[in-house]
This record gives sequence, C-alpha cells and structure tokens, in this order.
Amino acid sequence: MKIKVLINFFFFAFIINGLSFADINIDLGKNIEKLKLKGDLRVRLEIHDKDKDAVDKTVHNNPRERFRTRFRLGANWKNPTEKWEIGAGLCTGGTDSTSTNATWSDGSYFETGDIRLDYAYAKHKIMDQLSFIVGQQKNPFETSWLLWDGDVRPTGFTGKADFGKIFGTFGAYEVLQNGNDIGMMYGFQGGAKIDAGNISFMGALSGYFFNNTIFDEKLFIRPNKDYSYQIIDLYGKIDLKIDKKIKLSSYLQIFNNTGADGKIGEGMYKGKLDPDSEALGWILGASAKIHDASFKISYAQVGADSCVPYLKNGDFGSGFKGGVVIKDVNEVVNEVAEGVNVQGIVIAAGYKITKHFQVETTGYFYQQLEEVELNDDDNEKNMQMFHIDLKYKF
Repeated sequence: MKIKVLINFFFFAFIINGLSFADINIDLGKNIEKLKLKGDLRVRLEIHDKDKDAVDKTVHNNPRERFRTRFRLGANWKNPTEKWEIGAGLCTGGTDSTSTNATWSDGSYFETGDIRLDYAYAKHKIMDQLSFIVGQQKNPFETSWLLWDGDVRPTGFTGKADFGKIFGTFGAYEVLQNGNDIGMMYGFQGGAKIDAGNISFMGALSGYFFNNTIFDEKLFIRPNKDYSYQIIDLYGKIDLKIDKKIKLSSYLQIFNNTGADGKIGEGMYKGKLDPDSEALGWILGASAKIHDASFKISYAQVGADSCVPYLKNGDFGSGFKGGVVIKDVNEVVNEVAEGVNVQGIVIAAGYKITKHFQVETTGYFYQQLEEVELNDDDNEKNMQMFHIDLKYKF
C-alpha cells in the first residue's frame, strides 16, 4: 500500500530540512501547536551461514549474503491545549510485522522498494498520569528485544497509567482477521521504577492472552483443540550510570505460555516434544556504553511453544524451520514455527562516528534447543548470522 499523500508531504519536508517554519511560512492550522519530524536510515550487509551438518566435513555450505535497507520517517502533531497527539510513520519493507527491511535488487536489476504505513495513532491525555491510545502504535509494553520484535506495531486500544514509581498498561488489539471473526490479543502489564542515585531499576509483570481465532487453516494452524497462547511474562532491568559517558545495563526476561497443552507431538513441532515442557523462554543480557562505543551480549532460549512465532524477534532463530504443524497424522499441512525451539548467543559492538551516525556489527550464534530429527533439508543443526550496519538518525 503506497501512501502517496504522505510521501509527498515527507518529501517536501526533506527539501526544506534546516529551514524554520517561519522561513517558509507554513501554517499548521489552529488546532496544531507543534509538528516534529524524525526518522532513521540503516544500510545492512547480512551474512547468513546455514551449517546443516557440523560433523560431516564433506558438506559445503553456501552462505547467503545480501544488502538490505531500512528507512523510517515519522511525524508527530501535538495540541497541548486539548492534550491530543497524532502520530504517523512510513517505513520500507513488506507486510510482515517483524521486518521493515527492503532487500536490494531481490527480484530484478536495481529493483526499487515500497514505502508503507508503519503506524498511525491518536493519543489523548485524560490527566498527567492517565492516557489512552487508539490505532496502530509502537509496542506500549516494557520488554526486551526477544519476545516482541521491535518492528511489531499492535493495532487497537491502549490505556496507560504512570504514577512515577508505579505504572500500568492495558491493551486490546486485533491480531488477525480470520474470515468474519477477529483474532484478538489482550495485554496487561504492571510494574515499578525505582531510582537510587546513579542506579535505576525497572520491573514488570505482564500477561498476553490470545483468543483462538488467531489460528487459521492457511497461516497458523492450531495443533490441538486444547492449545492456546496465554503468556505470562516477567521482565527486569538495572541501569548504572557511572558518569555522563559511561552507562552499564543488565536485564532478565522470563516468559511462559500457560496455554501450551496437549500430548507429546501435539505442539508447534512435530516429533517427540511435549508442548507443556516446551512452553518456557528466557533471555539474560548486558550492555555497556563507554563514550562513543557500545557493547552488547545476551544468551537466550526460546521453547517451541513459548511464544507466538510470528511476533517474536525475527532475527534470532531466523531460518530455523525445525518443525511442522500437522492437520492429521498422515498429512503435513504447513511449515510454521520458524525461529522457536532455539538457543544461542548474540554479541554486538558499535561506535558512534558522529552524533547521529553509528557503525555496528552483530553476530547471532544459535542452534536447536531440543533436537528434532526430520526428513527436511532445511533442518539445520547450527546457524550463524552476521549484520554489519551503517545507521543514521535524523
């Protein structure tokens, strides 16, 4: 879906970049008191190495290499008098909720990409501590990068309460139109923030509950009649500021799908896996910012039935198709569950060359969490993926 009006608007915004509204005499309208534009551009070299048999040295892999672009541009209109805020954004990429990447020349010589609507929402402050949001929006819940991909934009209604040390969030979102029915997710989160000098702590307990309409016969098949996604999530983060140039952080997230029910082999993976025992996922990570350099490291495990595969981080576990959902014992219906039943390490290092321009390298090293033997050429045992990113924020 190309948004021609918004494209023209943002194009002219770039042309006049650096000029004030007084210089070009733009009238924002009586109901708008402030307009802000921001965005970012990322160019990425991705190298994806699929090691199908780490023991058999006669197997020669052919790593996939590709260049990708991510471009995002957002606008924010504010009316402080009426306490309304309207936000809208554009991005590259397709309809996939976990990626705004556009791969260079993927189908033809010097192929051009599309610009899509990334989000569009309205936010109203009832009072300083209470607000609600309606529309497609950035993820309103406190979380790590694993359980929810950073590109996921929930569509629906959000209520937020922030009393300083204590906060709460409630949301009702449409996940999927399934025929005449709506697949919904309901999210609840309560948490606390504590500041003690140069140390701050944030902890949150969340619940994400999906109705069974998110399963359909084409995209996402329900493995058995008792199976559902009812995810309980615990997330905590500690930040330590040594001075203005040095910041250390660590975090832990544990999530469990209490709705993963069924007999052995009736979960997201065909085989001898019990969905009840594959319902746990967790991540432990740390990061450091030292002057203009940054470092990150994390270790994660994602059980086969611990989260919704189409909403978790799309990079960690990418290419892992280690299982299939079956409609009956004789018929394989659709390959799903990519990126789950995986464990591994993510390491990143970056450097700010200028205030807004950064170079970053990330390595993903992962493998199956529980070994599943299938007659599948894509059933890789070990995988490595590397990103070399050039990022500019404006």
